[in-house]
Amino acid sequence: MIRRLIILTVLMLVSLGLGCSSSLSTRKRIKESLPAASRVAVLPFENLSGREKAAEKLTEYFVSTMSGYNRFEAVEFGQLYEHMRRFRIRSSSTLTNEQIDSLASGMGLDYIVTGATLEYEEFDNNFLGRVPQVSFNCKLIDCHSKKTIWVASSNGRGDKGEIAFGIGTVKSADKLARKMVEETVNELAGLFSKQ
Repeated sequence: MIRRLIILTVLMLVSLGLGCSSSLSTRKRIKESLPAASRVAVLPFENLSGREKAAEKLTEYFVSTMSGYNRFEAVEFGQLYEHMRRFRIRSSSTLTNEQIDSLASGMGLDYIVTGATLEYEEFDNNFLGRVPQVSFNCKLIDCHSKKTIWVASSNGRGDKGEIAFGIGTVKSADKLARKMVEETVNELAGLFSKQ
């Protein structure tokens, strides 16, 4: 009995680490590290998922997660929003070089993160109940060269980390998305030099 309890406990601890497993793919287009203390802004993500407020949530998760890192300075979203209104920037997917220049000079930005929410849903599973599925892509744009220097794509399902009998599953799309964003931002932070 004690042995079963120990095995179950170990399985549960492993599932906590793997439960929100996602498939993250990144590509770095530069060799050198980016300077520490660079100013980085997250533009509102595009919503291609069909689920209302999905892009807003993902944008919020990126901004809040990035503010916890000291390798770069994450710009407050309220300041960015005001500049976007002033320069009439309505979409991050169609940014022009002039708009990037306007944001960079107006806010002292070095880099911009843009992206799109592709899936943000929960589907029914006969055994597990509701299972979330989230996918998004994002990129990092260098404001000086106007080039994309890093891209990432993340796909996750709440049942990917299931060990047995539903142990290790994530039941909420919001919780799954937050974990996926944390993993992505961790990869992004690795591009920057340590202070």
